[in-house]
Amino acid sequence: MNDMDQIETKGSLAEIAEQVARGLSKASMLAGRAFIRTAVLFPSGSTVVAVLHDEGGGRFRVSDLGQGLEEADMLGIAPAFRSQAAEIAVRSGIVFDGHAFVLTGAFVDQLVGAVMAVANASSRALERAMLGTENRRSRAAVDKLVTRLTHVFPRAKIDREVKIRGDSTHAWAFDAEVTTNSGHAVFDIVTPYPTSIAFAATKFQDLARLEDAPARFAIVHRKASFGDLLAVIAQAAQVMEDDAPDSVFRRALAA
Repeated sequence: MNDMDQIETKGSLAEIAEQVARGLSKASMLAGRAFIRTAVLFPSGSTVVAVLHDEGGGRFRVSDLGQGLEEADMLGIAPAFRSQAAEIAVRSGIVFDGHAFVLTGAFVDQLVGAVMAVANASSRALERAMLGTENRRSRAAVDKLVTRLTHVFPRAKIDREVKIRGDSTHAWAFDAEVTTNSGHAVFDIVTPYPTSIAFAATKFQDLARLEDAPARFAIVHRKASFGDLLAVIAQAAQVMEDDAPDSVFRRALAA
């Protein structure tokens, strides 16, 4: 018997929400709406919350209440999110109204699936928007970094454009990975723009939470150009300028 089979079709919205939550996570009531904290995560590691509203007649409206767009806006990629969200909504059979993912007319026995559809759509749209933004970074800068690492660490294994899963289980893209007999380190180029800084901080912090976290290096052109935002990156990675002496790179990796 699955979770949908266990849901009773009678009762108050609070009771119904509690039944849905058994197949998902936790539920709470606020201003006549039920908030379901799902098991779905955004790339940042925060939980996707779905909101249930009783439409009457035994039907319910499910929405992410614009949470995905809010996360995208904080990263400076709201336009990219809206574009991805519109495409995903069409494929998923739900609606993106420009602000939130919405599914209307769901019956009680459809709520578990409806909540998961909305939550997954919101998370997937943000992930694709982030990936698309990352892919637009200058390949020339990555070429330069890999060439530099190959020169500085001639006996190491140098991998370009790798993906490594963080503590949230999301696979993050990094510009390069250096593997030696003593361990490995990841390198990522960061520019002094809010989007780049936010991406870098999110990725490095997720990796830092791993029990066997690799060494993490943010490569910048000039530290001074970041102002006080440099500290945001430095919380989870060592920041080095791209033209630092070879000895600085070697000491950093040996530390």
